[in-house]
Amino acid sequence: MNNTRFLKIVIVFLLLINLGTISFMWFNKPHHNDRVGGFFEKELQFTPKQVSLFEGLKEEHRSKMDVLKEESKKLHDAYFDLLKNPSVDPTSVTQKASEIAKVKEKEELVTFYHFQKVRAICDDNQKIKFDKIIKEAARMMAPPKGPREGQGQPRGPRGDDGPPPPPRMNE
Repeated sequence: MNNTRFLKIVIVFLLLINLGTISFMWFNKPHHNDRVGGFFEKELQFTPKQVSLFEGLKEEHRSKMDVLKEESKKLHDAYFDLLKNPSVDPTSVTQKASEIAKVKEKEELVTFYHFQKVRAICDDNQKIKFDKIIKEAARMMAPPKGPREGQGQPRGPRGDDGPPPPPRMNE
């Protein structure tokens, strides 16, 4: 009986440690674009004034992107809610997909104009370096594509790499 109580205490203790660790990691994880910010500051060797301006630009970009990401999430939810209707109108599906594409376009424009503003705070030598590293920085900002390392290749439902074929309408 005493041994069981001890094990329960150890289990609760370990559970609390795990929850604390996960919480700490969740709340202290760096924002995805912080890597890019540090990359620019290091590579372009910003002055303290430029760092201050750059921080403002990063915050402006992040807030605009957060709004667009939320809008995209809502549109995706509505898009996939269409699956609940077995006789959904193809026009509705196309319309929802177009709305999602418009938000993606806005995200791309916000990012382009953000980088344009970053380039504007650079001096002439930094602009030359900026022009060389911008593509690498943009790739760092993009969400990861494909499987993560060690996860193997994704497989379609038929065991291949592609999606299943669309259903035939005239059968």
